[in-house]
Amino acid sequence: MAFEFVDRIVECVPGERVAALKALALNEEFFQDHFPGSPVVPGAMILEGLVQAARHCLAALPDGHDQWTLDAVENLRFNRFVVPGDTMRLEAERDGGAEGSAWFAGRARVGEETVCRVRFGLRSRKGPRPAD
Repeated sequence: MAFEFVDRIVECVPGERVAALKALALNEEFFQDHFPGSPVVPGAMILEGLVQAARHCLAALPDGHDQWTLDAVENLRFNRFVVPGDTMRLEAERDGGAEGSAWFAGRARVGEETVCRVRFGLRSRKGPRPAD
């Protein structure tokens, strides 16, 4: 079963940058436990949305694939809570990488407000792990 956190891709320059949307309704399963009476989106879910958007960006290349896994996270910052009723715009822009790896600068926004910034690396599952 594939877990999809992204509702739709709204912009994509294959291999370079991507923007996606995620509308958050109170019936999302994680809101039941995180936190009862004051629901917020778990930070790990925001990061997952950015990773999924970046995978889509890489898969859109002519020889692309979607078999990428999260390999590293740097400078993760959250600025405010994301709550039911919010729509997040998930943006990821390619920021380096060698064969078999890709780095992205990611940002999640609600309206004009940035709620999360992060730099993250993905590693291809289609071949050997690149040397660091």
